[in-house]
Amino acid sequence: MFFKKYGVIIVAALLLAGAVYLNVRMEDAQTAGIKDGGEDAAPGPAEQAAQTEPGTGYFEYFRNERDAVRGTEIGYLDEVIAASASDAETLAEAQAQKLALVDNMEKEFTIESLIKAKGFVDAAVTFHKGSVNVIVDCEELNDEKVAQILDIVQRETGENADHIKIMPGG
Repeated sequence: MFFKKYGVIIVAALLLAGAVYLNVRMEDAQTAGIKDGGEDAAPGPAEQAAQTEPGTGYFEYFRNERDAVRGTEIGYLDEVIAASASDAETLAEAQAQKLALVDNMEKEFTIESLIKAKGFVDAAVTFHKGSVNVIVDCEELNDEKVAQILDIVQRETGENADHIKIMPGG
């Protein structure tokens, strides 16, 4: 009975923890790239891959990590859905969370694809209601590039510009 009543709350907390973990890892990787980007620093495997092939390195690693976290989140929701078959409220809540997660995944993919279509080499996006983080594979972003990316993100997510963070990651 405990799981049925509190299962959705536990899953929501795990989903939130996974999202926070992913955002922290994304920002740590970005910060490390800025700090270690000097000529003295020996590039690691991810940096070496990023230097040799566009779309690899950090961005590939990011997508792999994001997919792993999302797979875990969906797995937890599937467990709640399977365990709460007799509790309609818990079932509906878990199904709604799963649909929202899938919707966010679709928006992230769409935004990344549209940014690449604008001529950028690669992009990494995380989207949660009220927060969008975008890292673009370029050395620096001018106002025109930021405006292009901001337009795409706002159109696809409906988020206010104050909730969107755009960073170079080249």
